[in-house]
Amino acid sequence: MLGGLILSVAAWIVIMLLSYYLIGAYYVTPKMKNDRCDKYIENLQTYVTSNGIDENSTGKISEWVRDNPYVFLLIDNNGDKANIVELVGSKVDETLPREELISAAIGGGYHSIRLSSDGSINVAIAEYTENLYYSTVNLISILAAGLTFVLLLVRYIRIIIERIKRFESDVTIVSEIDMDYEIVSEGADEIANLEGKVEHMRQSMLHHIKSEQEARETNAELIASISHDIRTPLTVLMGYIEMMKEHGGYDETMESYVLATESTALRLKQLSDNMFRYSLAFGDTAKSVKLEEYDALTLLEQRFSEHYLLMREMGYDIRVENQGRLTSGSIIRTDAPNLMRIVDNIFSNLRKYADITKPIIFKVDVFDSRLVLECKNIIRTDNEGAESNGIGLKTCSRLASLVAEKFEYFREGDSFVCRLVIALSDSGSDGRTE
Repeated sequence: MLGGLILSVAAWIVIMLLSYYLIGAYYVTPKMKNDRCDKYIENLQTYVTSNGIDENSTGKISEWVRDNPYVFLLIDNNGDKANIVELVGSKVDETLPREELISAAIGGGYHSIRLSSDGSINVAIAEYTENLYYSTVNLISILAAGLTFVLLLVRYIRIIIERIKRFESDVTIVSEIDMDYEIVSEGADEIANLEGKVEHMRQSMLHHIKSEQEARETNAELIASISHDIRTPLTVLMGYIEMMKEHGGYDETMESYVLATESTALRLKQLSDNMFRYSLAFGDTAKSVKLEEYDALTLLEQRFSEHYLLMREMGYDIRVENQGRLTSGSIIRTDAPNLMRIVDNIFSNLRKYADITKPIIFKVDVFDSRLVLECKNIIRTDNEGAESNGIGLKTCSRLASLVAEKFEYFREGDSFVCRLVIALSDSGSDGRTE
């Protein structure tokens, strides 16, 4: 901004000095001024003659001066200095002293103007038409200086806008594409300061992400190690308990101890399983996901048939509806092992929380090129299966974000509904809409 102001002032000074020099060298020379004064005298004589001005109407000459605003005119009637009339044009520089105007006019000599009544008057004239050029030059120089400043200001603003757009692009890349993309700051102004702070924030986020990743990996290793350490002696303990139950031959009190020990061992096994499920729900499972294309009907039959049979053997009434809408050849892109984990968690929750006396409804349907799997059951009213942490449902939601489109669950009165949605590939869509 300061540079633009300096250049603007410089442009103003250069134009003023150059123009003033050219006007002084080629327009305000004694010869040219005399020539212009002679033309004014001729013009005045023509004016006096055409308007019939005589001794009694010389005052009309002021109208001629009004039409020629760059003229200073002295009128001497019969050489009587007391009757000298001074007429000053409206565009003559008012700051010029009167004596200077009179001296300039007399310096060119008096000229005789014939009147219509055979009389004459003597006039002396000084012209200042250069004022027109000086005024024009002043206006042009000011406009040039202002234009110079505006152009430099526009250029500066464009540079700022380009930097802002580049900064916006860098932030977009970091936030949506590549977190490792470095934001480089240029200069020492507010934008550069902001770029530096965002880059510092990016590095801090990378550091925190790396630390979090290391913590997750350490946590996963710890869980695997603890599980291994627990499962090995637990397996041996359950083996001993089973041998003690088969051996028998002890009183009722001892038998209660054995059953209590077995219950405790099973409880430890459940805690170990919950530890794995917690790791799955809140850990980093994205690395283990490998999406592949499968025939939807075949995959569902493989994943659900075993659970259907097991649940029916346990006394549950399993009903499957709308399965005919899904035909062979419908393709889904998913990760089969992790999809199986979702299915396992759904049936595990059913065994714990579904009312065994009421039917469990499974709906398999296709809507808008999406495979929709819905399970609806009546919630049991006893406290035996009361869930305390909802890890199973969180596990399903976590996995569904990686291998499906979405997983949702909600209550409808005394019923519980969960729904898994998987997008069908183009080759598998039947075009049906809801």
